[in-house]
Formats: sequence, C-alpha cells, structure tokens
Amino acid sequence: MINLHDVNIKGGCLGCCQCAYDNACVYTDGYVDFYKNKLVPADIIIMAGSVHDRYLSSAWKQFFDRSFFKGHTPGLEGKQIGFVIAGPLRQIPNLKEALTAWADNARCHARFVTDEVMSSGELDTLLDALAARLVQAAETGYIPPHTFYAVGGHKIFRDSIYGGMRFVFQADYRYYVEHGLFDFPQSDLKTRLINAILIPLTRIPGFRKKVFADIKHHMVEPFEPVLRDA
Repeated sequence: MINLHDVNIKGGCLGCCQCAYDNACVYTDGYVDFYKNKLVPADIIIMAGSVHDRYLSSAWKQFFDRSFFKGHTPGLEGKQIGFVIAGPLRQIPNLKEALTAWADNARCHARFVTDEVMSSGELDTLLDALAARLVQAAETGYIPPHTFYAVGGHKIFRDSIYGGMRFVFQADYRYYVEHGLFDFPQSDLKTRLINAILIPLTRIPGFRKKVFADIKHHMVEPFEPVLRDA
C-alpha cells in the first residue's frame, strides 16, 4: 500500500513537453521511479481516494497529470485497474467518465466501487467481488474490447504523431512504429518532408535543447492576442 503523499511528488505537470523526446521528465522527484518500479511491474492496481470539489484530491490530480511523461503511449497497458472511491461518484458522471477514459486509453480495464451503499456489509461484499474479478481477469489476461475512448483516441493521436506532432513527440513516434500503430496510409508530403529535415537535427544536443526550451512559447503563441486582451 502506497500513500501518494509519501511518493515525493514535487508538483504537477509543467506542460513543458521536454519529456516528449525520450520520456525523461524534468522533475527530479520520486514520481517516475514510483511509476516505473511500482506500477509498471504490477498486474493489478487499486486506486483509492475520496471526492473533493467534484474531483479527487489534488494529489491524485498530480498523479494523473504527471503520467504524461509517457506521452501518448499506454504506459500501463494490460493492467487491471480498480477504483475505490468515497463520495458521491454517481452524482458526478463526468468524473467516472474521465477515469474510465484514462484507463481505456492506457489499454487497461477499470472497475469501480463506491461507498454509496446502504450498509458496511454491502460495501464489504462489493469490495470482495471487485478483488475476485480483478484477480480472475489478471490470471486470464482479460482486457475487454476497446471503447470509443481508446478507439477515437488512437485515431487522433495516430494521425497527429505521424504528422505535425512527430517533431516534438519523438518518443511517441518510436513507440508507434515499434508496435505497428500506424495502420493507415499517409500522404501529407509537406509535413513528412519537414519532419525528415528537422528530426535529425534534434540529435544535436544544442539544437534539441533550444527547441524544447521554446516549446511552451510556441504552444501559447496562437492564444497570445486573447490572453493580452484578458
């Protein structure tokens, strides 16, 4: 059992995208080690938390955001995920939808138990059933067919990583090639030519450092007129 407050997560994702080149986060805290050495080897992961302001705690927000160091790849593929949540989850369908989408895009399978029941006995029964189903699914390697979240997400990121996002998210591109995820013809010759010219240059440490140092500015630049007016 691991308390997220003991993981030494120093902050949320900075949106700097410097992990996009090789999945190396700029933070030097305990998160990446925790993710790689505790979560990745596990067959079953049970996440327990309570509802705060229509979401989970700020620690959980940091946990989910910081998992972006893996980019748009399923870092926990094949895991059985259980969410044990205290609070009115049934009144916040968008929260359950977000957690389901997170698991599905990671190519996992999520099950839920909440304390919205009439008695502690009923809650115990639900927890026992959750544990039994997670173990059974892990033993058989069962992952159900992907839903809209994973299928739609795959198509969007597949096209983007092959095209305009490839220059930045090079770790994603290498993963997609290795796992045969580019399952479509691509005729965007202009973007392919730009990538063919610029990507080899990022192998030069000085050039790569300059590019990734400027990424934030380029992401915000299209919105600067609106931000200035605000």
